Formats: sequence, structure tokens, C-alpha cells
Amino acid sequence: MSTISNYDYQNDASLNDKWKFRFAFFEKHGYPAFWGLSPAWKEAFKGMTFGQKRKVSMNYFAFFFPFIYLFILGLWKKALLVIVLNVVVFVLAVISGVGFLGYLVNAIVAMRTNIWYYDYKTKGIQDWSI
Repeated sequence: MSTISNYDYQNDASLNDKWKFRFAFFEKHGYPAFWGLSPAWKEAFKGMTFGQKRKVSMNYFAFFFPFIYLFILGLWKKALLVIVLNVVVFVLAVISGVGFLGYLVNAIVAMRTNIWYYDYKTKGIQDWSI
């Protein structure tokens, strides 16, 4: 998919108010890159309530059901990548004896799912990157 130039998420009946809030925040302030936050994004994030911060920065369905939730959202490439990463991390965790490593992939997915879905719905971008 390339780009969707005339998509209006505010009038999309398939999106609930939580997604519309997230999309509006990302549209106005951008979203964080994988390795860092812009100063403007940090400032806008500071002005939000605790609940709003959680709504924008974290997706709990994606933490507890990562690849299933990504499939439901239509992000099948990301879901397949998450399955592979979970298997690799599980094997590394078993070999090294560090059991909490399995939660690392889920935490990253939970923090990035909102951004991935925003890109997918508004720009038509679905790629193989994390």
C-alpha cells in the first residue's frame, strides 16, 4: 500500500473514540521514533493526564495478546514478525536462563502498536519493520 490521501479518521465508524483520540494526538504532535522523542512531543505529552498518557503511549491488548491483536487490526506483517521475534527471544531466554526476556518483545509491541495502526489507517503504510 502506498498512501491514503483522503482518509478522514474522525468520520470512520470502525474507529472508537480511543483510537480517534490517539490519531488526533499523533496528527497534531507527531509520534516518537523508535529511539527517541522530539522535544515538541515530550512537551505535549507532559501536558496530558495520566490516563491520556497511557492511552497514547501504551496498548494493553497488544501487550497481552501481541500477534493476535495485530492480526485483528490488519497488521499481518507486523504480527508475523512478532511471532518470529517471540520464538527467537524464547529460545534465547531458555538458553540463557533469563525468563523475563519474553516480556521484552511484548512491551515493545505494546508501545508501538498505536503508531503502527495510525500509519496503517492514515497513510496506508504496513511494512516489516519494528
